Amino acid sequence: MTSLFTKVSSALALITVLLTPQFVFAQDILTATPVTYALATELTKKTSITTQYLPPKRYGIERLPNWFSTKGEKKAIESGQNATVAITLSSVWKADPTYVYARQGNIRLVEIDAAQAITPRAQGVAAITLSSGEVSKFVWLNPTNLTRMASIVADDLKKVWPTYSDTIDENLQRVMLDVRELINQQQAILFDQEVDAVVLLSESLEDFVSGNQLFVEDRIFTAELEWNETQKTELQSTFKEDDSLWLVTSKKPSKLLKSLVPENKILVIDSVDRWGKKGITSDKVFSRWEIIPNNQ
Repeated sequence: MTSLFTKVSSALALITVLLTPQFVFAQDILTATPVTYALATELTKKTSITTQYLPPKRYGIERLPNWFSTKGEKKAIESGQNATVAITLSSVWKADPTYVYARQGNIRLVEIDAAQAITPRAQGVAAITLSSGEVSKFVWLNPTNLTRMASIVADDLKKVWPTYSDTIDENLQRVMLDVRELINQQQAILFDQEVDAVVLLSESLEDFVSGNQLFVEDRIFTAELEWNETQKTELQSTFKEDDSLWLVTSKKPSKLLKSLVPENKILVIDSVDRWGKKGITSDKVFSRWEIIPNNQ
């Protein structure tokens, strides 16, 4: 009797395993940028789907191809073995290494391009072309793009995990509201601070100024250490002649910069290009996109 009971129990256990979707319990999603991690985790809340951020948290997006091809290759392949999805930005960032390396560990790995839906009538982000002729990969800094990216990722996640379709839809609606609040916050700060015409110091912020319809008076993308005395004098004169101008940068202002431009006319924007110290907080996932007033 005991033997029969054991056999029946084992058989039932085996049937349960066979009927249970195995992908639900894997380390499901792989990402390599803060924005794709934020979207993945927000859209899969209240599900058992898990997301892994692959690169070292101190590495910016520009260093990722080299990391994946050296120290990160083994980690990507091993993580890929148990993953179901890799979320990338490959349509705007051709060098995105996430899927290419993770796929070496799992030929069945599904790629979701957060910037461009892989469908016949694909929706995509509003991408801009830089002076170099390349497409800017910092599309997430245009807040309107965040809603499109969320929709693209959500549609594919529902196809991969149809069991969670309703939950993902509910999460998507919440993300849409969060992004709307973000847009309102950005617009309110820019209006209150009277930010309209700007001098742009960081090429990574082209999407930000475009998304917020700011007029770029000048672009200075050379490193401060390379500025000659003429360039320094011209920058200082520009801000003395027009007190309505703002300087927009993604870096903490140096002593040199603050000596040339009034500190209350410098707007620092987080390019969200690496995990860094701030990371992505689950309680307010888009907090790093918010504009902090210059007097705070």
